[in-house]
Amino acid sequence: MFLTIIIRLITTLTSSVYNIFIFRKSKPTVYIIDPDQAQIILKSTDYTRHKPNHWLIHTLSIVNPFTIPSTSLLNDFKNEVKNTLAHWINDKHYVNLIGTVRNCVEYRRASASQICLSKFVKQVTLDSFLSGILNIRVDEQFLIEIPDLIIYLWKHRDDQEAHHRLQTLISSQSDTFSQSKFWKQIQTILSNHSNTISTIATNEFDEKIHNSLNIIVPGWETMWRVVFYSLLELLRHRELLDELRIQLNNPSVSYKNCQLLERIIKEILRLYPPTKNIYRYNEKTNENFCIQVQAIHRNEKIWGANALEFYPDRFKQKLTDKQKDAYLPFSISCPARHGFAYAFAGAIIAEILKQYPNLIVSNNSSTVLTDTLLDMSRDSYKELLVEIHSQ
Repeated sequence: MFLTIIIRLITTLTSSVYNIFIFRKSKPTVYIIDPDQAQIILKSTDYTRHKPNHWLIHTLSIVNPFTIPSTSLLNDFKNEVKNTLAHWINDKHYVNLIGTVRNCVEYRRASASQICLSKFVKQVTLDSFLSGILNIRVDEQFLIEIPDLIIYLWKHRDDQEAHHRLQTLISSQSDTFSQSKFWKQIQTILSNHSNTISTIATNEFDEKIHNSLNIIVPGWETMWRVVFYSLLELLRHRELLDELRIQLNNPSVSYKNCQLLERIIKEILRLYPPTKNIYRYNEKTNENFCIQVQAIHRNEKIWGANALEFYPDRFKQKLTDKQKDAYLPFSISCPARHGFAYAFAGAIIAEILKQYPNLIVSNNSSTVLTDTLLDMSRDSYKELLVEIHSQ
């Protein structure tokens, strides 16, 4: 009898705990399309990054503020990155950065009459970031393989063969990355927060701390897409491309002071935001929130009847307060959002256009550009060929 009572009690408690867990787990996600609500959530300390980013720990072994919900880690990481990027948008150092980008483009100048634009942009952007910002030179094979492996694993997260190849390439360049002062400083920050990181990323902890993808992904992944989509839209708007070329060929105007180039990049970030959704979790209320950045960026009530059109001149006028709150390509805390992102992407776009003055979509390309909105999948237009006639 006593045993029966105990069994019933355990069963009841187990059922209660299960029901509570299921109830908490199944609480529906709240979708945010109002900029004011989005700003409140992003500015509040009650909300942390949600689990969708956790796959980056297991697949790419990334343990930076993108995956670790720690305010102190985020602040230390941001301050270091902010100081480094501020250095590069200084006029004197920006000239040096442009020189590095120019060399990276020249190095890949094709002898053939056409190139795969996606591969070219990914490699040039990665090389420019590593050579310019980290001040290191990696093996060419690293630059060729790493971009496609990262993008492939973004979709095929359980492919162990691809994962092994990625880790092999990363390990092969560990000595080279150790020569970067900036990377050493980032590693120190990660090590200083080892207690927090180790509670989330328990397996192969040291390997994750020293994983150079902690800086490669945030420094490269968004930038190459901004450059790529800017070139795609310019290929579809030849008059705008011609106008931009004229301004870029003006020796008295720096790339970062070219207003048309900046407007183009801003419009690309509005129409094709690098992050479609931002996920947050409120532990107090056990609610999941999804800030729908793409929907906010394309809302006609905020951006006008032409919200779904590529129209850089919308940034010619001062944005309304509503539009300022609604413009979230880098959320509200990314160190690159104030100037560096536009200056760096602008330098790459400008150098590609200057060294390839007659860039057009090849008639041999199996992929074509239509008049509709561009597809934002990471592997979209990967077969697009462009004809080049370098100077």
